[in-house]
Amino acid sequence: SVVNPASPALPTDTAKFLKFAETHRTVLNQILRQSSTPLADGPFSVLVDHTRILDFDVKRRYFRQELERIDEGQRREDLAVHVRREHVFEDSFRDIHRRSREEWKHRFYIVFEGEEGQDAGGLLREWYLIMSREIFNPNYALFMISPGDRVTYTINPSSHCNSNHLSYFKFVGRFLAKAVYDNKLLECYFTRSFYKHILSKAVKYTDMESEDYAFYQGLVFVLENAVKDLGYDLSFSTEIQEFGKTEVRDLKPNGRNIPVTEDNKKEYIKLVCVEKMTGAIKKQLHAFLEGFYDII
Repeated sequence: SVVNPASPALPTDTAKFLKFAETHRTVLNQILRQSSTPLADGPFSVLVDHTRILDFDVKRRYFRQELERIDEGQRREDLAVHVRREHVFEDSFRDIHRRSREEWKHRFYIVFEGEEGQDAGGLLREWYLIMSREIFNPNYALFMISPGDRVTYTINPSSHCNSNHLSYFKFVGRFLAKAVYDNKLLECYFTRSFYKHILSKAVKYTDMESEDYAFYQGLVFVLENAVKDLGYDLSFSTEIQEFGKTEVRDLKPNGRNIPVTEDNKKEYIKLVCVEKMTGAIKKQLHAFLEGFYDII
């Protein structure tokens, strides 16, 4: 689903070029792979705003070029991070979470306490790997495995059982962005809605499929069947479970007293998905994104 080249909002030349680019997509991507000119500066710069035509590796290269451009002329120094191997997450948090966003962009130099050896890059790789597993440690209660696929992770709405959780989320946001900034691979897999939040894209009911498959199936059933035939009453509210207690939360003012009808059921589905995927984790998400955007 490429941007429609016939869209009235596009100048004629741009629309013609996008149609041409779509037709010759394979060749175009091959040219861009071999080009030494950054995409934003070259003859195909219009594609920066229409990235669906680009292959993933070409987009990633453009992304890295832009990061380097932002960083141009900055002097990056080494910043030592002292950690004990058995307390990597807590020690890293204590050592660097109060550092400025500019200091986070320095080259991290990892020192494992009580161990010999210089960090020639191997210890940094190891630190990233250990940290990317530790952020999911159930003891911190920051993330939970998605019931939808049992593979990806999403923010745990009950994370406030850890009184320091918002500071941790900001720290994790910075850590993940720093890994992207440093071009490091992590063992982290998140739900589709989580990535959408990072990109400031609105979540849709289809994103619920990987979050909570049973709930998603319920929404599909509501969409595909007449409300009067459901056999149960729905209102503009949802139940949230926390610490063994069930709380009814309105999806709009006085929502629990507004029945869902055939005419408003699409609005209900939209609002219940926003509540489940965004509203229930609003504070955590804000802290995480604040940290992420500090770096990228």
